[in-house]
Amino acid sequence: MKKLFLTLIAVVTLSVVSSAQITQIKSTQLPAQARKTIQVTWNNAPIVDAWKNKDGRRIEYKASVENGSIIKFNANGQWIEVKSYGGVPNSLLPNALLAHINKYYEGQQIVWASKTPKRYQVQLTDGSKLEFTPKGVFQAFL
Repeated sequence: MKKLFLTLIAVVTLSVVSSAQITQIKSTQLPAQARKTIQVTWNNAPIVDAWKNKDGRRIEYKASVENGSIIKFNANGQWIEVKSYGGVPNSLLPNALLAHINKYYEGQQIVWASKTPKRYQVQLTDGSKLEFTPKGVFQAFL
């Protein structure tokens, strides 16, 4: 019985893993909005790599630019996550969020940011993780 259960778990795990398809794509295959965000926010920095992740009906894109930033986009090309050890560009974040960081975390940079319709999450250079409302009002420490 235990062997059957373990075999069943392995089959289910493999089917879930195999359903996700990550493929490298040309930068021109990124959604137009994603290319525009990179062009405007990263001053036309060259896109080094681009990927498409299709997991069932969900599609996401990921691009890395020359300065080392990695940006994840939803199927419509709207950014949903940014990792940048040089600092996440301020233009992507609400002013209230930036003001809170400047007031309470002077000298810290935002090195990771994630956004959903319900919240922003950020991580600072000192490792602090914070959550904000869509308008940038502080909510919680993570």
